[in-house]
Amino acid sequence: MTPSTIAQALSSELVPYTEEDYDYIEELSVEHPPIDYKPNPSLIPLRLRMKLRAAHEAQALSESYGFPWSSPIGRASQAEIAAQLDEVVLKIQNESWGYVRNRDLFCVLALSLNALGLQAPAFRPNPTIPWLTSEQTAEHLLIQRDRIVIDCHWLYCTKSKVYANEGAWRGLVNPKFGLQMARIEKFAATKVANDYRADDLMGLTQLQQVQMAAIKGAKMQANFKALGAMVTGAGGGRTASRFKRIDRAIREWCSSQPRFNKHYGKYRAFAMAVELLDRPSVQQVATLAGYIAGVKPLSESSARQTLAVLARLTAGI
Repeated sequence: MTPSTIAQALSSELVPYTEEDYDYIEELSVEHPPIDYKPNPSLIPLRLRMKLRAAHEAQALSESYGFPWSSPIGRASQAEIAAQLDEVVLKIQNESWGYVRNRDLFCVLALSLNALGLQAPAFRPNPTIPWLTSEQTAEHLLIQRDRIVIDCHWLYCTKSKVYANEGAWRGLVNPKFGLQMARIEKFAATKVANDYRADDLMGLTQLQQVQMAAIKGAKMQANFKALGAMVTGAGGGRTASRFKRIDRAIREWCSSQPRFNKHYGKYRAFAMAVELLDRPSVQQVATLAGYIAGVKPLSESSARQTLAVLARLTAGI
């Protein structure tokens, strides 16, 4: 039987499962059971039903898209919310039906971080989406659309000035008009390429695009990819990317004396900002470094001093 045939056969029998049902089934069908464990054949259809149900939910949510808006978590710090987000994304990645089951929590944590306005969406953990279109599912489409909504909400929360090039999307994230949830959802569900969405529909600047998890132009996507890409030399040898080598130089300096250890995150954020932006001003680097590290940006004078130290550490790289 093909997957579609199985799905059709079981669709009439599918019943809503509670979280306790999911936990029970998952416990009984672990990937690496004890040696003396003999799986009950009757559990196989149950597990298949779990996957089918998640696939059906993802398909339905993608076709009739709506974002799970909720109020941000109050009285929680950046570090506390970020730690919860780390756990949720790890759980999503380790479960084949992970995003559908954990979507609401992921989204409320993302909105809460947006409300704090410290760490931009591009520099937080996010569920991965396969690079090849042939490997992408309805669940991945749902992830992408949610990312777009979260990006727009970030622009709204940070009062970023966006001048859309199409009348349909003008004022989309302008805080003067309030949070336009329905329009943002419609924008996220509009089928266009990421670079067209960033460069043409919204007309985002380079500093705005670098903060986005999803709404990036082709050039900014390439800048992010270059951070970790291996480099092939003239002789055919492969070396680590420039940023990887810079990061190693910073780590070596920080480990040379205990009093330098606390500065690692700051210098790494500044180095990443310099690599991602083309000919940025000192203030732009300071702003982006803050969004990378999830802290308030340094003053221009402090940023200049940080860049001067960074230049000495990375001379010759």
